[in-house]
Amino acid sequence: MTAQSYPAPRYAWYALGVICFGYVFAFIDRQIVGLLAPDIQQHFSLNDTQMGLLQGIAFAIFYTIFGIPLGWFADRFNRKWLLTGGMTVWSLMTAACGFAPGFMPLFVLRMGVGVGESTLNPCASSLISDYFPPAKRPRAFGFYVMSTAFAGVLSSAIGGTVIAALRGYEYVSIPMLGDFKPWQVTMLVVGLLGLLPAILLAATVKEPARLGLAAKQKGNATWAETRAFLISNRMSLGLFLMAASLVILEIYGGAYWHPSVFIRVYGWSAPDVAFYYLVPSGCIGIFSAYTSGTVTNYFKKRGMGEGVWMTAMFGCVGCTVFGTLGPIMPTSELALTVLLLKSVFINYPSAAAMTAINELTPNEQRGFTTALYVILTGLVAQGLGPLSVGMTTDFAFGDPKMIGISLAAVVSVTGVLAMLCLLWGRKAYREALGRVTWEAAAKPAGAAA
Repeated sequence: MTAQSYPAPRYAWYALGVICFGYVFAFIDRQIVGLLAPDIQQHFSLNDTQMGLLQGIAFAIFYTIFGIPLGWFADRFNRKWLLTGGMTVWSLMTAACGFAPGFMPLFVLRMGVGVGESTLNPCASSLISDYFPPAKRPRAFGFYVMSTAFAGVLSSAIGGTVIAALRGYEYVSIPMLGDFKPWQVTMLVVGLLGLLPAILLAATVKEPARLGLAAKQKGNATWAETRAFLISNRMSLGLFLMAASLVILEIYGGAYWHPSVFIRVYGWSAPDVAFYYLVPSGCIGIFSAYTSGTVTNYFKKRGMGEGVWMTAMFGCVGCTVFGTLGPIMPTSELALTVLLLKSVFINYPSAAAMTAINELTPNEQRGFTTALYVILTGLVAQGLGPLSVGMTTDFAFGDPKMIGISLAAVVSVTGVLAMLCLLWGRKAYREALGRVTWEAAAKPAGAAA
């Protein structure tokens, strides 16, 4: 197979841009709840544990349950239309959150957001692998993960602007719909805007041919082939993805609770958090995502086939060190500085995980393998990240102003566990690269063909 088998580079980057546009709104739908948390808690009289359930478990339950079947579908059916449907569902569910009359309806709607978003990573991972040859994928996946940084900037800008504009209003009247709290208006606006990438994907992007097949019949992999692949890579890919999920747990915990740290501990307002922390953090996150592929290729060009592993370790160390110290700084200025330093590394683990899946997995198993990764990030990271911090605050300290200490405790423990997983699996990862036969560009220098 040659690079000419892939779509023209200009079109490939355009298609990736549309997918990333959708990812931006998917991440906005997740992060906006953290920015609006104080208003939602006040409106429904929720404690931190309940808020952690809304931000984590509610989304993660169906995000993970639907991940496996949708990953299976992504390996067999039209990925473009599957992803278009997912974008439509998660956007409408986010908009509907603005109409929720209480905790349980809001919990159910957050589940619906999870159903829609469970299509994203399996479809995107498989599509990107068919748009870009192996040598270009680290940069492509770095660009894909960059979407989360753009989303951070946009959600902060949109949310902060709406909150600031409506600060003096207890309710906002919308013709034919009624009166809404400012946080409800924000959810409605963000959800409806998310329909734009769904329309663009449906109208302008084509389903690419499937390349890099390894199944005996060069088509759909059998369950026996898939099971054999997963068993043979349980140490290499399994430990790598567990490490990524653990460090992403601390990233999600911070994404949802950092605004509350600045508001409760340092006395900032929600617009202040949006404009002075979240927007700069998102901009630095763009740099993080862009450089993740550069770091991977730097090591690969110097004969280290496991360059993706190195990128993951860099991200793990940076996020853990700065993520632990940031929330416990004595002043808001120091906390801001340290947490912005964390943002330099924040997209390394997720970009490395997506690249690793495509580096070690044949095409016809990428959707299913990515779905397993979605389960890990859903249950471990998305599900437990916000909840573990909220429960630590409520039950270990019993004081809302101890939220910074709670964050530091969760980040330090999960970060160390992630590093141990990476170290344990490094040798196995290097050996797994040597077994890749469907794409020679993924093999380390000196590996047998």
